[in-house]
Amino acid sequence: MSTPPKHKTKHELLAPAGSIESFFAAMEAGADAVYCGLKEFSARAKAKNFTLADTERLTAYAHQQGRKLYVPLNTLIKEAELPRLIEVLAELASFSVDGLIIQDLGLWRLARQHFPELPLHASTQMTIHNAAGVKMLEQMGFRRAVLARELSLDEISAIRQQTKIELEHFVHGALCYSVSGQCLFSSYLTGNSGNRGRCAQPCRRRYSERGKSGFYFSTSDFCTIKLLPRLVAAGVMSFKIEGRMKNAEYVSTVVSAYRSVLDASPANQAQTIKEADEALAEAYGRATTTGLLKGSAPMAIAAPATKGGIGRLLGEVEKIQGNTVSLRIAAVVHVGDRLRIQPQSDLAGSAFTVQEMFVAQQKVKRAAAESVVRIATPFRGIFQKGDQVYKVSTGKGFTMSEEACLRRLAAVDLPQVPVQLTISCRANNRLTLDAQAAGCLLTKEYEVEMLPAAHSPLTKETLRPTFVKTGFALIRLEKFAVGALPAVVIKPSRLNEVRRDFYAALNHQVEAALAEQRSKRIADVVAGLLPALPPRV
Repeated sequence: MSTPPKHKTKHELLAPAGSIESFFAAMEAGADAVYCGLKEFSARAKAKNFTLADTERLTAYAHQQGRKLYVPLNTLIKEAELPRLIEVLAELASFSVDGLIIQDLGLWRLARQHFPELPLHASTQMTIHNAAGVKMLEQMGFRRAVLARELSLDEISAIRQQTKIELEHFVHGALCYSVSGQCLFSSYLTGNSGNRGRCAQPCRRRYSERGKSGFYFSTSDFCTIKLLPRLVAAGVMSFKIEGRMKNAEYVSTVVSAYRSVLDASPANQAQTIKEADEALAEAYGRATTTGLLKGSAPMAIAAPATKGGIGRLLGEVEKIQGNTVSLRIAAVVHVGDRLRIQPQSDLAGSAFTVQEMFVAQQKVKRAAAESVVRIATPFRGIFQKGDQVYKVSTGKGFTMSEEACLRRLAAVDLPQVPVQLTISCRANNRLTLDAQAAGCLLTKEYEVEMLPAAHSPLTKETLRPTFVKTGFALIRLEKFAVGALPAVVIKPSRLNEVRRDFYAALNHQVEAALAEQRSKRIADVVAGLLPALPPRV
């Protein structure tokens, strides 16, 4: 099991987790915090994402490791979705997640007024780009501003000098051609809104202009590894990696690179940045840019001649036989590497993991650069000669399977309700148990056979080992007291019967009380929503 990071820093490295494997990859690579989307209200609806039950365990695991977990609820909310949104907020509040990343002001109002225990982070999609905007967020009760990606280092520094709010900035990953993701391109062309988490990525397609075709809207990936010390100096405290659609190996590689630079001593910083930059080159992203950080002139944000797909170009399909393709590869390929074959039609490519490949009719596990290799694919009849083949990840790096990750998550201990228990004897052969938990009071009296004991009668010390075992994941014994007890003993089998019966009744009462509290809270919030307007005549 991973252990909390040993580094001491006021800066936070924030990693994406779009899958259970990516979550654990981020944890083991040294992320201080992760952000995990739900299967609803997430701006990355195509990621695997998580259920509320998953999120409860992820939060518990992160907290046990000394890390934080944030939940992006960063879509625009529809009126009909408000009742369900309130239910989600109530659940997240009960999990004690460390923050909500939001852009919708209706959601802000609900969370601020009815769930004040949930810290609020203003999403980059709110396009906060100056000190006035950040000060407004402070007045609205936001804890953190995720700054617009169009700012320069000087502008970030100027904002920092005029506010005390936490400042977060993206440092690595995909960019949107539009201002901080405020894009209607996908919605206009396909009806799938990026602000509802369903961007069809039309910016990655080929377009024609004055007889010339190119990828005019396809942006390079953001990479600030060489500017990280300057971002620290500018006052950014949280460094966010984009990539909830990326695999675990990518997350592991990128987090490790930025972790090494943040932790480097001043004397080793230059060399560490050089090594981290080299490591990032193996992360199989697109061409990179520092965006507008160095000034108002964009730095290679888009390269129209370059296709916007992720990965390292290996070559072009030269021959097709059934489900195998042959090509001369420009880089080493191993069994276990993940490839994508990109059709010339400009439609989405087909990705697969290499299970079997041949060089000169010999089955191999490794093919050297410049080899002519025949690779088996799980597809048949969908490729053409000339299709491009990309390497998108290697088989090394983070290797924990999804099943192993799920087993680790299932073993997480969830937070428990503390119980205060007092045991006393108020009448002969009658044992009384009084408990308090989650606002519940329970008293039960049990008839027991008490045998006189001249030596070793029942005491607090002899009773505690029996009653410390509640038998239920929801409750745990925190305080234990013993009232007046005669000098007697009670058969252990009978004490265990009493314990099981009492804790079963208490657990049922606590469950019902928590459910009632949650239901009442939700009902009160729903009742506070604005009433529906009468139809216009």
